[in-house]
Amino acid sequence: MRVLIVAVVAILAWLPLSTAAAQDVATERQLELAREIVAGTSNEAMFEIALQPMLPLLRQSFAASVPGATEAQLDRAMEIVMDVMLETYPDIAEATAIAYANRFTEAELAELLAFYETDLGQKLAVEQPALMSEMAQVGELLGQHAMQRNMARLLAAFE
Repeated sequence: MRVLIVAVVAILAWLPLSTAAAQDVATERQLELAREIVAGTSNEAMFEIALQPMLPLLRQSFAASVPGATEAQLDRAMEIVMDVMLETYPDIAEATAIAYANRFTEAELAELLAFYETDLGQKLAVEQPALMSEMAQVGELLGQHAMQRNMARLLAAFE
């Protein structure tokens, strides 16, 4: 059980967005606009869809870290991981808004918000998690093939 806790903590530490990003937001209005963008373009269900591609790899990691773990235990561990990750959604949403506010001007944020209020913007917001998931799978597959094709080069680095 301790290994599971350590792994979950490691996952949370891995998240690229953190509330530490809260430093130096340009203006409160930028943050307000960015929060509107995030609220209009994502939700917990979309976040859950985006998390799905990482679960098989995480499951493998748990299986390797906990020798003798049963399928039922691994299933339960993945449920716990998903619960923990979903509990972080409000923090992720706020950190995302801060990241937007720090990278876009007030005028740009207003334009983004206007775009996301269009039919096309809403479609993009709905499709984005599936696109990200698909691209993650494609990227993983292409990366595996590239490593296989270049295994001799990689092994030569250790000679």
